[in-house]
Amino acid sequence: MKILVTGGAGFIGTHLINALLERHHNLKLEIVDDLSSSALTKKRREFFERNKIKFFHQTVEDWQPSGWYDQIYHLACRVGPAHVLKYAGRMAKEIADDADKVAKLAIRDGAPMISISTSEVYGKDPKGIPQREDIPLEVPSTFSVRLEYALAKLLNEISLINLATVESRLRVNLIRPFNIVGPYQTGEGGFVLPRFVEAALVEKPLTVFGDGSQIRAFTHVSDLVDSLIKIMESGVNKRIYNVGTPENTCTIRRLAERVIEMTGSRSEICFVNPREIFGPLYAEAPSKIPDISRIKKEIGWSPKWSLDETIEDYASFLGKKHPLLAVA
Repeated sequence: MKILVTGGAGFIGTHLINALLERHHNLKLEIVDDLSSSALTKKRREFFERNKIKFFHQTVEDWQPSGWYDQIYHLACRVGPAHVLKYAGRMAKEIADDADKVAKLAIRDGAPMISISTSEVYGKDPKGIPQREDIPLEVPSTFSVRLEYALAKLLNEISLINLATVESRLRVNLIRPFNIVGPYQTGEGGFVLPRFVEAALVEKPLTVFGDGSQIRAFTHVSDLVDSLIKIMESGVNKRIYNVGTPENTCTIRRLAERVIEMTGSRSEICFVNPREIFGPLYAEAPSKIPDISRIKKEIGWSPKWSLDETIEDYASFLGKKHPLLAVA
């Protein structure tokens, strides 16, 4: 079996690659990653060489496929509420072009494809009501870089599902992940749990944006990877699934408090305006609360990691400096 993973050197890609290697014998893996939001350490390069993984240090746009594929996981994308700001005005085209190129490969090879979308497509605050995949989506009236990202991902969903409707060789499914966290992720792109744990371990203030009332549902990356593989092997087509952990829903302020409690840190909580840190282009996302009844019913997937286990795992990871660290 030969599998293509775009964005395979990043946070999620690293976990997916490891899981695929454990699952398949004599697996041929190819990774395309421009390392714009990750780094490839010497140990990780040696890991690739040892497992005969072919790595292309390129953007998806510049990369040329070296053969045929049996499965395609399309993860490559600019990520992070702060990291995406420098791609303003260019990100939507890049997201659309990359998905189109990968979809054409999937059609050529008859290879099932999974593409990662975003929970940001829901657009508005759910006001405590879990968000189902079939609810109406609303576009905010205020433009932002974050909105460019969300709408580009939504356009991908529409175009890929439409393409699969008219191209019988395309089997494609998409996921909308809710706040995926775990080892290999860092706080540099604005990701909140890594920021909090990194600060707590050195007893620096935990910076909470606004008043901290924003709601998130934190999902361990191992649960996400499990969902990706289950969807790939399920035989479904043209489906969109929320992937999240409703049981791990909490406010950002409560997350900060829990991180301090679990790490035994003497850090304080500091409330800040994120635009004073990241500039005027920064926009906060509304609350996100996943309804995962569709993926439970159709795929048989359920998350396993609790919020405390997720916090503990990330804190342990930072303390041990994992030898396969792929993201600097």
